[in-house]
Amino acid sequence: MLKSSQFQFTGNINVQTMERQAGIFIAEKNTAVGWNAHGKENKVFGDVSGECNILLHNISILNDPDFIDTPIDDRDINFSFETPGNENESNISLDSVNVTTMLNNSSLLVGKGQINGIDANQKQNVSHGNTYGNMNHITKNLSINNDPDMIDAIIDDQDIKIANINWD
Repeated sequence: MLKSSQFQFTGNINVQTMERQAGIFIAEKNTAVGWNAHGKENKVFGDVSGECNILLHNISILNDPDFIDTPIDDRDINFSFETPGNENESNISLDSVNVTTMLNNSSLLVGKGQINGIDANQKQNVSHGNTYGNMNHITKNLSINNDPDMIDAIIDDQDIKIANINWD
């Protein structure tokens, strides 16, 4: 069997925005098994990305009086098996990778990749939200978010993740 490969990355990686549970995998062989990202997030205003954003006279109020806040039960069992296969000749050559926005559970894979078991359970209170791009003008806004739950964002994620990674 021919086992020859060439991986060459000589350029730049430019990333503007990545959210939770996002990944960039650049290699000859990529393996990710059993990703986990659980949580609750309160943001009063949110994220601002880009250049020359103008945000004036904003009032953001977030009220989240939970009695029990985000109980998480995550008892994952992860198994990963690699099965050697016929490796053919592969040539990968990159100058650059540009990513503008990667949201939850996003992946960019270059090369042979096996991505299994991605979890991203989340409850998010954002009073205003995300702002992306250039030259945004956000003026004189009022954002109010009230979330008076007795029990908030119950996450019961008890996965069994089995990955058979076959490199052929």
